Amino acid sequence: MHVEPPKKSFRPSRPNDTEPSEEQANFANKNITTLPDELLVKIFSNLDTRDLLNCQLVNRHWQELIDDNMLALAYYRRCHPAEQRISPLTVERYHSFIQGWLRGFSNLGRESAAQLDKFLQHKHFTERLFFSITKVLAKAKALTCQDVGTITHSNSVGKARFSPDGNYLVTVSNYCVKISELVAGKWQDKVTIQQLYRVKNARFSPDGKRLVTASYDMTAKIWELEGGQWREKNTLQHSDRVIDAFFSPDGRHLMTISNTAKIWELEGGQWQTKAIIRHSSPLERACFSPNGNYLAIAAAGTPTIWKLVDREWEQSAAIEHSGWVSKVIFSPDGHHLLTFSTSQIAKIWGAVDDQWQQKATIRHYGSLSIANFSPDGSHLVTASSDRAAIWGLFNGHWQEKIIILHSKPNDASFSPDGKHLVLSSYNDNNMIWGLFNGQWQPKAPIETSGLVRNTSFSPDGTHLVTTSDFIAKIWLLKSKENDDSC
Repeated sequence: MHVEPPKKSFRPSRPNDTEPSEEQANFANKNITTLPDELLVKIFSNLDTRDLLNCQLVNRHWQELIDDNMLALAYYRRCHPAEQRISPLTVERYHSFIQGWLRGFSNLGRESAAQLDKFLQHKHFTERLFFSITKVLAKAKALTCQDVGTITHSNSVGKARFSPDGNYLVTVSNYCVKISELVAGKWQDKVTIQQLYRVKNARFSPDGKRLVTASYDMTAKIWELEGGQWREKNTLQHSDRVIDAFFSPDGRHLMTISNTAKIWELEGGQWQTKAIIRHSSPLERACFSPNGNYLAIAAAGTPTIWKLVDREWEQSAAIEHSGWVSKVIFSPDGHHLLTFSTSQIAKIWGAVDDQWQQKATIRHYGSLSIANFSPDGSHLVTASSDRAAIWGLFNGHWQEKIIILHSKPNDASFSPDGKHLVLSSYNDNNMIWGLFNGQWQPKAPIETSGLVRNTSFSPDGTHLVTTSDFIAKIWLLKSKENDDSC
């Protein structure tokens, strides 16, 4: 991709950057007229991380008003743009696991835990905790992955996902779904769901209290957590095998994909069909926008976008993309949509007056198989048969940050803070990459045998799950420099 050099602009210093220049220091010492402190604090509490860092450079008085709580709140808001998302970072989870993990991770982790112990009753404790986890992981130059759990299946394991609260893990094999629970720091089998036909996928609801499975038996089944037990509650019928099913961000809607796509709405404890979407070509992928008001569907060369209007779903736009479109992804803020096909091109579209217009074209180095946004939307990973590329968003333009030569990449997933990326492959070449001093660097190899099909970070960023032949493994991230203290 041809990218023009970025224009020079005044940018705040970041952690690990060099010290501010004399010119910046003098600028920060200027006396300027300010609003009342109470109003400034309210304004600061609603700013983005980058805007806060810019404000800190205005003068010393503003530096004093912007405290760690505001920075943590802004960072958490940026990484968790969906308001409906349930955070796993509670005081209870801090005491049961994260506190000990921080203390054993590094000196910085111990210092962070000591500070957090003083903020247990603070209204922004969740944000402070997320900020602390991010900081200790980002500051570690190298990581190790400790095997802390193995879930066995009788067939190859495909998908694996943590629940939004981090307490459960679902793994999918050919005819079997297993739900495991984290109890007293140990992963234990909770329930095994056997089916006569292949199960293609399984996903948790945003509140973590429901699970939907998509099966080749032409049904999607919904399971609910009641009294600590998972029970089958609903069966949704199709006329052909179901290849995927997922909830909307607010949990009110559910989409199932078969030869047609169906949108369901929960009414009186039952899921009712609200819309049936038919395409002339096979359906591949679909996704809700973060606010749940849009739905994008990939079907061959004509991805379509649907909009929720007065509780009814209407087609809003059709997007032309040459080649077989295999994936559609909304950016975390919902303002952009990425489409990619089996060609070497991914396209990013933006909504202007409810019309979707092409905003960027990303040219990869081979036939694309993977593309994912980071949770904060500032990075994008693409991958083909022999390499992966990480792209960064600067001044509205996507710029190539690094090319990673990686044979047969199979999956690529960002951590919840977007600072780490796990890249897996078919040939036992699995690596966690991380941002260190502004550069993407290899941080930890994952010692597995055989191909890895799927990878996923836990919602708090401390664990990682990988799936391969007959097993799913759960890994705990540790600082390599502090193995003796762990």
